[in-house]
Amino acid sequence: MKVIGINTSPRDGSNNKIAIQTALDAAAAKGAETEIFDTCKMNISGCQGDNYCKAHGGKCAIDDDMTKIYAAIEEADAIIFGSPIYFGNITGQGKLVIDRLYAYFMSDEHKELFSNKKVSIIGTNGVAPKEACLPALNGILEAFGMLGFQKGEVIDLPDNNDLKAIEGKDDQLAEAKTLGENL
Repeated sequence: MKVIGINTSPRDGSNNKIAIQTALDAAAAKGAETEIFDTCKMNISGCQGDNYCKAHGGKCAIDDDMTKIYAAIEEADAIIFGSPIYFGNITGQGKLVIDRLYAYFMSDEHKELFSNKKVSIIGTNGVAPKEACLPALNGILEAFGMLGFQKGEVIDLPDNNDLKAIEGKDDQLAEAKTLGENL
């Protein structure tokens, strides 16, 4: 089994990356091969909306680092998408990745490929209550569902505004670990 993590937090030492890595470590402990992508350290352009992908079997016209994520998604058995919540939504970096998944939209071939792949979502935030963050995270899970993926868990880990704050929160790390074990 291969599990990938897509971290869309722009901060080094981010709580979101720590949570994703915790989930990946739990999956690895059960025998999974894991890999994490730090999208903020990658060159990923926005979707151009040119529908090139629709005329070319789901291949995006843009040749940038998103091609590495496409390849990993296609090879993975499970995906953990993670983003901090900023002003009620995922990061801009996260939105770039989600928008570029449009290349797969309305592709029967990809829907079949993705039908055996599970996606789970990890969100972190600073001060907002879970009720304010879960709609954005659930929306991302629904977007993956529209592409044919199996929908896994969504967790939001609040009160993590300071760098590495989550490291002292055993209950939140346990949630991330359980998410990884359930893949």
